[in-house]
Amino acid sequence: MKNEGKRMKIGYIRISVDKGNDNSVITQKEMIQNYSKLKGIEIDDYFVDFGISGKNTIKREKYLKLMEMVEDGKIDTIVTTSLSRWSRNTLDLLKSIEVLKKHKVSFEVIKEQVSLNSPMGEFFVSILGSIYTLERQLISERTKDVIKNKKMNGKVYSRLPFGYDSKDGMLIENPLEQRLLRKINTLRNKGESYNSISNFLNRNKYTTKMGKKFTKGIVFNLLKIDREIINSSSTNV
Repeated sequence: MKNEGKRMKIGYIRISVDKGNDNSVITQKEMIQNYSKLKGIEIDDYFVDFGISGKNTIKREKYLKLMEMVEDGKIDTIVTTSLSRWSRNTLDLLKSIEVLKKHKVSFEVIKEQVSLNSPMGEFFVSILGSIYTLERQLISERTKDVIKNKKMNGKVYSRLPFGYDSKDGMLIENPLEQRLLRKINTLRNKGESYNSISNFLNRNKYTTKMGKKFTKGIVFNLLKIDREIINSSSTNV
């Protein structure tokens, strides 16, 4: 049932997973308060998503609740500090804009000075959303290139794989863990199940890199990992 009472004016805040200073609740709330006072908007409540990525909306509890209230006709205005706080995904951004338009919700974005009440504002939202997506894709590609280069040169590129240690940024074999890997492979080749292998390892007091007990899932992953590139590069260390 649609809400027949007063429609609310909401300030939306999202705290990034990187927890940078510009993403703090206080900073964003003060920006929204100052902007709202200037525009004559009286904020009824603040919705805050903590430590949540803006790449998708699935895990953003307050965002989802807010959009549900929009569809129920309970929201009049949404004010947020920047488009990146609202969404970093072009498709999610455009879908949400369509919902806001359909339910005649005023959408105010402070940093980009965008208001959904104007055709230019709607166009600007679309363009900026595309730019954010392109930027994220470029960063992702650069990161992949760096990881690939480190991997090919036998350098540490992520969490240390079981069987290796790090020395001066290079991967070197850990003799004990290498022997254990060979034992695991031998047991598996003899037809032992992942569960029986993990039981064997735990019974003999072996632990993972993190000092935890082995599980059948961990054994499966150890056997699944392709170590050809690491092995070939490590021989040159």
